[in-house]
Amino acid sequence: MAFSELTGQKSVKSRLASAVSERRSGTFMFTGPVGSGRHAFAEEFAKALMCSDPGIDGACGKCDCCKYFGAGTTPDIMRVYKPSESKNVKVSFIKESVVPEAVLRPQFSRMKVFILDLDYLGVESQNALLKSLEEPPAHVVFILLSSNRDMVLDTVISRATEIKLDPYTNDEIIEIIKKHVPDCPSQTAAIAAANSGGVPGKAIAMAEQGEDTDLKREIADMFLDIPEASYLKLLNDDAAFMNDHKADAVAVACNFLLLIDDLMRLKGVPGYKNITFTEHRTKLEKLAGSAKIDNVRLGKCAGAVKDFLKALDVNANYDAASCAMLLKIHEELKE
Repeated sequence: MAFSELTGQKSVKSRLASAVSERRSGTFMFTGPVGSGRHAFAEEFAKALMCSDPGIDGACGKCDCCKYFGAGTTPDIMRVYKPSESKNVKVSFIKESVVPEAVLRPQFSRMKVFILDLDYLGVESQNALLKSLEEPPAHVVFILLSSNRDMVLDTVISRATEIKLDPYTNDEIIEIIKKHVPDCPSQTAAIAAANSGGVPGKAIAMAEQGEDTDLKREIADMFLDIPEASYLKLLNDDAAFMNDHKADAVAVACNFLLLIDDLMRLKGVPGYKNITFTEHRTKLEKLAGSAKIDNVRLGKCAGAVKDFLKALDVNANYDAASCAMLLKIHEELKE
């Protein structure tokens, strides 16, 4: 893989190419939300830094260093990602493994690279890195990752060149979805992209979870019963469904949006053929045929689902957020 094989982020790629050509030690920090591609860009940047013959597009992919990197056998890179046995990386590991390792010269590559995910490094661990970050040996590059810049010490930020990943365009998100979920229907990909906030990881999760056939059927059955449901059913049975599927909340939201999209299409063109929920066509057509329902009301339903997704992002009270969504959809679609 080269920089050009990573979707989007044109300005970031240009900056990385310049950094690779300079062949200098230093500290770089990739910032962006979870799922923005920080790890992918960090790995490709590391590979280019270690390559024997890098070009404007990054690593050559042919030299021994690139082959070792691809096979996962190079000793010249250390990755400090999420630990398996604890919430955060222990400060003792930073002091006893990372700092001493940075002094040693690379065995095969032209540079030794350290990739550290600051999301899992507390204050003490970050402090333990400061001297190494400030004056890295001539053969060392530190690549830091952060999804929350506010959790990074100012003293760390001041020692790093920050590379911020911008939100991706809808077209870029759809391209990424097609790479990771090749069988994803175009309509599902479009819905996932439109509600991803420009974050590829979130869009991929929505696309993958939205393809669970049995779950889709359950979600559609529940959604299409909402207009005629009593408040008691909404706040008991439907709320219980949402709670039982808390782990699939993104999938529920994605399918709600797809159902609303089907309703909009059937409202605009009665008998429209290419809807997503074909086995629910009869109920969808009946609901779309209601004189009360129009695209304004359907748009408000979509807005309620998007508010629910936003609530998930900020860890708001799940029960309150899901009930608010159900009640709003009921209000707009009830007879």
